[in-house]
Amino acid sequence: MTQPTAQNESQHRTQARVWAELGLLALMWGSTFLLMKVAVPSVPAFTMSGVRGLLAAAILWIAVQATQRGEKRSSGSWVPPIVLGTLSGWLPNVLTAWALLRLDSSAAGMLSAAAPIFVVILAHFFLASERISGIQVSGIVIGLGGVALIIGVTPSSFGGQDLAGQLAMVAVALSYAAGTVYARRIGPQNATRLAMRQQLVAGAVAIVVALVLEQPWNVEPEPIAIAGIIGLAIWASAIPIWLYFRMLEHTKAVTVSLIAYLIPAVAVVLGALVLGEKLDPTAAVGLLVVLVGVFITTRQRSSGVTPSVSAAGIEPDDIDASVEDD
Repeated sequence: MTQPTAQNESQHRTQARVWAELGLLALMWGSTFLLMKVAVPSVPAFTMSGVRGLLAAAILWIAVQATQRGEKRSSGSWVPPIVLGTLSGWLPNVLTAWALLRLDSSAAGMLSAAAPIFVVILAHFFLASERISGIQVSGIVIGLGGVALIIGVTPSSFGGQDLAGQLAMVAVALSYAAGTVYARRIGPQNATRLAMRQQLVAGAVAIVVALVLEQPWNVEPEPIAIAGIIGLAIWASAIPIWLYFRMLEHTKAVTVSLIAYLIPAVAVVLGALVLGEKLDPTAAVGLLVVLVGVFITTRQRSSGVTPSVSAAGIEPDDIDASVEDD
């Protein structure tokens, strides 16, 4: 009798740890919109993206050096980091910063919830093993209908918010989805090193563009903007990427995929509590509709593939790790 009880207690502790890690990961990635919102008024988009990417890359480089000592190192191709550094790096970062000049952080977070739906759509065309089923088509239609509600494509709310900013966030979700599908195609990679290189490319490209277009040496950021950018690099980039891959070593990928549902909820709550943003009832319904669509379109992808989009742009299938049951 003692052994089953001890085993049950161990399982409960493991489950509690997993949910604590999942909540922390959602809090960190969900706070991205809040941190960018406080930084964009005084720091241009490319400058912000560049500093964030380079600082995150430096932190991940330290992690690589500390955790992979003595391992055989391979230079590898720089094509995946360049592609992922664009699709899951500087491009969505800049678009998000631009959108947040026009939108509340909560609205941006809600629109980002559509990313897993775009993953399913793109995977149908670019991954032979990921063809869309009939039930998934209905989920896609439902999810896109929810996006329309968030944007305000209704007689009563159309034009109530900045349509350009909303469409920019849809483009952000599509860009992350494209990065996810590409990551599935490139085969096994050293996850931490690829994440570090991706951040390096994202930061380098953004800072070069910033030097040409934004003259960052003339930028006079507010103290809160500086804190926001540091938070973006450490709290919303480097640490969650490390935690994400750490979770995948001992947690079902399907469980980790729940992050796709939690991030927009965190963004909405933080926007309301910290910035005093008010949630439009139609948009709230739209978020629920999107999440229903995400659930329907991803529930059949339960063979160890998480539909959510990581900040590193890498899927669990790209990681040489043993994913165990909760």
